[in-house]
Amino acid sequence: MNLFDEFSYIIQQLQKHSISYAVIGGIAMAFHDEPRFTKDIDLLILPEELEKIGQILKDVGYFESAEPLAFRNSQLTMDRFMKVEGEDYLVVDILYGSESKYLEIVKHALIQDSSYGPVRIATKEGIIWLKQQRGSDQDKVDIRRLQNDQN
Repeated sequence: MNLFDEFSYIIQQLQKHSISYAVIGGIAMAFHDEPRFTKDIDLLILPEELEKIGQILKDVGYFESAEPLAFRNSQLTMDRFMKVEGEDYLVVDILYGSESKYLEIVKHALIQDSSYGPVRIATKEGIIWLKQQRGSDQDKVDIRRLQNDQN
């Protein structure tokens, strides 16, 4: 399964249905910094868009692969969708929260041109803030890379 093809199709569908979102995670890092390997698509959305996005993903073969996960110490929730073809699979994580900062990140996403149309990417500041909330080892590396790129 081709991550690029899946990503471009999902983005085109979000645009077609006028859904507000911000790409976060490894793909957003590739837009802002050096590409790094990622095997998933991470999208931050407005909570009211969840049902529409879930239906779009289901229409193209994704299924909810787990119960929604509420993150500790935040108002962020993640719904995980997965598509399986043979032994290959792809994960799409849909994140949403009612805290004003999450809504601002979606609202202020940068519009980047791509070969398949405009893509809404979280700003560097937004990505740094999200990664600080989680604080994994990979997040800390990504934060340093983004901060060094700003200087």
